[in-house]
Amino acid sequence: MKFWMILLFPLLATAAVKTEGFIIQINDRSMNVLSPEKAKPMFAVMVENRALSDQVGKFIVGGKILKFISVKSGKTETVEIENKTNAPVTFVPVSPAFQEVPLLFGKKAYEIPSKE
Repeated sequence: MKFWMILLFPLLATAAVKTEGFIIQINDRSMNVLSPEKAKPMFAVMVENRALSDQVGKFIVGGKILKFISVKSGKTETVEIENKTNAPVTFVPVSPAFQEVPLLFGKKAYEIPSKE
């Protein structure tokens, strides 16, 4: 048994975080995004609000509004997005205002700092 644990431990330690949809984590001063590797025309976006205030945002592509979302503080909401264009979808926090977040496939994990 110990032999298998020693053999498998390096594989578990190097496992990367993978997701089938986007995960946006809203903090008070930044946003973290986990993205899927492969682009799809229809995908899910999970918005997790870790900030102290409620968040209202919208998803846009090429200036066209796809969906609005409202997430209470400490809660998580999921939306399905269908993008039939080649333009990237952008999450735009409306209230409170924050920097726009482009949803980029294949970028794995990235952070969006607040504008100062």
